Amino acid sequence: MVPTLPRDTTDDFYRTAFERCPSGLLVVDQAGRITAVNQEVEKLFGYLRAELIGQPVEILVPDQFRAGHAHTRDAYVHKPTDRSMGAGRELSARHKDGREIPVEIGLSPVATPEGRFILGTIVDVSVRRGLEEKLRQTHKLEAIGTLASGIAHDFNNILLGIIGYTELAQAAITDHTGAHADLEVVLDTARRGRDLVSRILSFTRKGSTAHAPTDLKTPVHEAIQLLRATFPANIEIREGFDSDTPKVLADGNELNQIAMNLATNAAYAMKPRGGVLDIRVGPATVDPSFAEAHPGMRAGLYVKLQVSDTGAGIPPEILSRIFDPFFTTKPVGEGTGIGLSLITRIIRSLGGGIDVTSRVGEGTRFAVYLPAAPANAPDAYFTATEETRRHRILLVEDEERLAILGQRVLESAGFHVTAHTSSLQALEEFRARPDHFDLLITDNNMPHLTGLQLVEQVSRTRPALPILMVSGIGETMSTEELKARGVSRLLPKPYQSSDLKAAAQAMVAPRDR
Repeated sequence: MVPTLPRDTTDDFYRTAFERCPSGLLVVDQAGRITAVNQEVEKLFGYLRAELIGQPVEILVPDQFRAGHAHTRDAYVHKPTDRSMGAGRELSARHKDGREIPVEIGLSPVATPEGRFILGTIVDVSVRRGLEEKLRQTHKLEAIGTLASGIAHDFNNILLGIIGYTELAQAAITDHTGAHADLEVVLDTARRGRDLVSRILSFTRKGSTAHAPTDLKTPVHEAIQLLRATFPANIEIREGFDSDTPKVLADGNELNQIAMNLATNAAYAMKPRGGVLDIRVGPATVDPSFAEAHPGMRAGLYVKLQVSDTGAGIPPEILSRIFDPFFTTKPVGEGTGIGLSLITRIIRSLGGGIDVTSRVGEGTRFAVYLPAAPANAPDAYFTATEETRRHRILLVEDEERLAILGQRVLESAGFHVTAHTSSLQALEEFRARPDHFDLLITDNNMPHLTGLQLVEQVSRTRPALPILMVSGIGETMSTEELKARGVSRLLPKPYQSSDLKAAAQAMVAPRDR
């Protein structure tokens, strides 16, 4: 037999259940007057119970919907049905202070001897809507990253060819004539293109950069020193660094980029009247509720970078869009809309989060939270420990002009290079004489057999052979994943000739012949 409550305790039980329900419960009579509310309604709307009882339910309806609500309510009272929470509609309610609250409302008609009443169940969905918006933002960034990755390989190969052959042409010019200066302009332009591609590809980067325990204060201070000379005199820069700040697992260039972007935006917001730019770095403890509101974060010890300005502030209707890719309020030519999206991607890839608060006419505050590095965190993965070189390199590059370029660059540094445009042919030659080569250099985007597949085949025969991957694959795979697949070091395209020679020299040891 199913146990039941004694009759003399039933009323008390239901009254207690009504009062302590975690959702807001509100009872309205057929005339639309509030007859009962629980404590959650008081908490949700800011009214005392006595202020609500006897009032028309429209007191909780936003001003712009109040006029039409009475008609909708009367229609429901005459033909009531159970209506589940939300019912697929975007709804909002009015707090006592006038602000609107996103809510879901369920309705149920209740027949009693005193007449029909309507029981409303109300849930504040502010936190959930915020998480949904952050999720949409994440998906948007991933879509941009997918698009960027699709064109990166071909464009980087174009830039690599421009940079490499221009450097060869410069080296062939013995005197610094006008042609030498013209080629330097070509190089500078190509490098700018490389940097732009790198910034866009940061949307998909999952850790290709070598991360090591880094003192956040150092790259932030370097950014301040660099910007101080470029900011107008009417902008005062204040900085504060807590001596007890732990390190973070990150790349110094990434951290410098975050600080530079936030500080530059802050200075722009204070044009032309000037103001105060305040930059602070210190430890911070993230509690579970804060972490829950920022996907990817966990409760625990963090390092906080706070950048505040006394500028114009950000209007509420724009604030929710500032992290959108390519959204900018700056005039054409002054902003691309990439900056905030880019640093958001970097911050999330490091397991951190970013918050922004702003008041029009008063200024804006950005707070970046990055996880504190464990006390036993290892050094950066890719570290050159040997300064000399071996002599025999197997080079694999699918584009003939780039294979020739790589061969010429490496041979100019004294290496003996065997170049292939087919990874299958390269594998065949390696298997024929597996002890002949001292270093394998390969691209990843190869037909028939990818660079990673080639690496796996080679590593089975010679696990200790150093392998250099020259590719944009680091945009989608972390250094840890690449290491597990057999890649010793990654050199992202497009690189300069000096980068390739230095990487090869660092990876091989002397060998007598």
